[in-house]
Amino acid sequence: MNKALIVPDKKKILLRDTHPTRITTVIPTSKIIQYKGVELVVVPHELDEVRVLNNMGYDISSPVSHYYKWSGSYTPFAAQGVTTDKLTLNERMFVLNQIGTGKTNSVLWAFDYLRSIGVVNRMLVVTPLSTMERVWADEVFEHFPHLETQVLYGTAKRRV
Repeated sequence: MNKALIVPDKKKILLRDTHPTRITTVIPTSKIIQYKGVELVVVPHELDEVRVLNNMGYDISSPVSHYYKWSGSYTPFAAQGVTTDKLTLNERMFVLNQIGTGKTNSVLWAFDYLRSIGVVNRMLVVTPLSTMERVWADEVFEHFPHLETQVLYGTAKRRV
């Protein structure tokens, strides 16, 4: 039986796997330890390691869920937390959540987290003109005052 436990204060994942060397082979930062007669694999709880573990069949949450100080005036609700988690673990992703589920803030939280750990520097949002300022720019202004935003639209000459 394969089991995983996240230890947030150590930023580690403890894994009990029937074949621990399959993990240490693909994740060089992991190591095997003995604890009360049980062989465990210790893996850093970092984005790259979680991506590999998820590809191996483990369901490990992104570090954003454990270490990010959520920017803004409120804490994300469940759908936003899951969306933000998945956005940080996937290089490309469609967010097809229902209207009113907080997709904009989920994307902004994911970007802010990835920016804070040095994975990304900028984000380009391509959106209909109707949501450009009244949704995206307003959310950045209200919940992410430490971020800078520019709205670019119009003719090529105007955008330049």
